Amino acid sequence: MPYLIAPPISKELPGLWAEGSPYQADVIYDICSTDPKMPPVHYEQHVIKPHSVCHFDAPGHIIPNGKTIDVLIKENPEIFHGPVVVIRIPKPDFQPHANLPQVSHHEIPLSSLLTALNRIGMQGVPDKLFICFEGASSDFYRDPMHALTLSLESAQWLTASPKFNLFGTIWKSTDFQPGSRGRPIHTEFFSHDAGILECLNLTAVPEGEYYLSAFPIPLVGATESPVLPVLYSRSELTWNTSGR
Repeated sequence: MPYLIAPPISKELPGLWAEGSPYQADVIYDICSTDPKMPPVHYEQHVIKPHSVCHFDAPGHIIPNGKTIDVLIKENPEIFHGPVVVIRIPKPDFQPHANLPQVSHHEIPLSSLLTALNRIGMQGVPDKLFICFEGASSDFYRDPMHALTLSLESAQWLTASPKFNLFGTIWKSTDFQPGSRGRPIHTEFFSHDAGILECLNLTAVPEGEYYLSAFPIPLVGATESPVLPVLYSRSELTWNTSGR
């Protein structure tokens, strides 16, 4: 069975960025209504705040006049599908951040990436990379006391490959820069035409290589959009035509 790696979205979820509930639904047509003028259907309008759910970030998120979701889907569709490597690092050594000591932060060093990739027999930079850690909960992306990001060296190692085009994380952001307007990891990826997926749930996914399908909702002019990423194993992609 494919792995669906977006956490469920419910009305009870708290917002991650002081934005209020990330999901609201209001009934437009009620199938139980006795009003004869109402159509016999149930229909709601849905309001979703992407940055508090699993989402894709486009360059325009932090780069003025950067590419938007619809432009990437048209010009760079390979970002959203293809082989992806999932790795699992040891439980991070979270340390209080100098500018926000109540939150503990871990930058994943390049050595951790290389060790994890070597463990699964991966040589060189994958086209797409998703990162989890041992013992991570399925809702780690909502943990207010811990932050997990790449080191800049790790990000630069990935972008040194012209084929690298997507990074995915189980945390709610790819940067943690309290007290600064800088977003160095976002900038590194976006300046090399790579996309970002945040708020993934990878706890049940074994390390290894999968085929990814992760097209966001094609919102014209948007710089972020909700996604339901799906991982397929090699066996699930085998199309058996024998006997036809």
